[in-house]
Amino acid sequence: MSADAMLEPLGNVAYVHDGTTEGLLSAIFQAYALHEQPEDFSSKAGLQPRLGQSVRYIETDAALASRVKAGIVRKAGRDAWDAVLHASLSDDPSAGVAVYRFVRHVMARPAAANAGLIRNMAHPIAGPVARLDRSVMNERHLMMQFLRFEHFENGIWFAKCNPKANVVPLLMGWFAGRFNTECFVIYDEVHQVAGIYDGANWYIAQTDEVHLPQHSDEEAAMQAAWKGFYDAMTISARYHPELRRQFIPKRLWRNIVELHDEVAAGSAKSALPAAAIPSGRRL
Repeated sequence: MSADAMLEPLGNVAYVHDGTTEGLLSAIFQAYALHEQPEDFSSKAGLQPRLGQSVRYIETDAALASRVKAGIVRKAGRDAWDAVLHASLSDDPSAGVAVYRFVRHVMARPAAANAGLIRNMAHPIAGPVARLDRSVMNERHLMMQFLRFEHFENGIWFAKCNPKANVVPLLMGWFAGRFNTECFVIYDEVHQVAGIYDGANWYIAQTDEVHLPQHSDEEAAMQAAWKGFYDAMTISARYHPELRRQFIPKRLWRNIVELHDEVAAGSAKSALPAAAIPSGRRL
C-alpha cells in the first residue's frame, strides 16, 4: 500500500502500537490527526483483526504522547490522567478502546463538565476506565504485599512476579523510596518487563531473559528464617485454605518464598498417576 493510501481515512481500522502507555497515547493522537475513529486499539501481541478490518501500525512518539497527556489533565484533571495511565496498563483487551473513548469524550466537553467524571462508575464512558483503574491498582497492591526479594552476590536485590497487569512501572517509585541507595530489579515474567533501580534512578526495560549470579552467602539463612517465622505464626486450628487462596491467589505462590515447599509438594502430587492417589483424595 502506498504512503498516500495509508493516509486516507479508513472506516474499519484497528490501530496497533507497542503496548506501552506512550504507544497507546500516540495512537490516540494519530486517530485525531488522520480523522479516523478506530474500532480497536491493540498491542502487536494481542492483535486479532476483525473480518475485513484494516490495520494501521502506529509508531510511538513521546512528544505526541505528552501532548495527549497534557490535554487530558487540562480537560479532566490529574485524577482522570491517573485513571487513564492505570487503565492503559491493563491486560483487558478492551482497555485501549475504553481509554480512547474516554479521551474523545472529555476533550469534546468543557473542563467544568468533566469535574469528578472519572469517579462516576455508572457513566457509560468513564465507568469502564474507572473499573480498569481499580483492577490495575488492586493488582499493584497484591504485588506490593507479596513481592519477595532475593539477595545476590553482586549486591543486587531481585524479585520476580507474575501479575495480571503491567504494574511494574507503578511499583518502581514505591520500592525505590524504600530501598534508598540499594540496587534492585523487579522482573515481570508475564509481560517480560524489568524495572531496574541503580540506587539513584529507575527505568524500565523489555527483556525475555534474565541471567542471575549466585545468591549471596546469607540468602539461604534469611529464607530459612523467613519460612520459620511463617510456620511459627501458623495456627493449625484456624487453617482455612479457601480463605488463604482468596487473600493470596494461588497463581502467585511460585514466587512467594514461604510457599515454595507447598508448591513443590503440590507439583509432586499432580505428577502421580491416578492409581497412586489414595481413594477419596483424587486431585
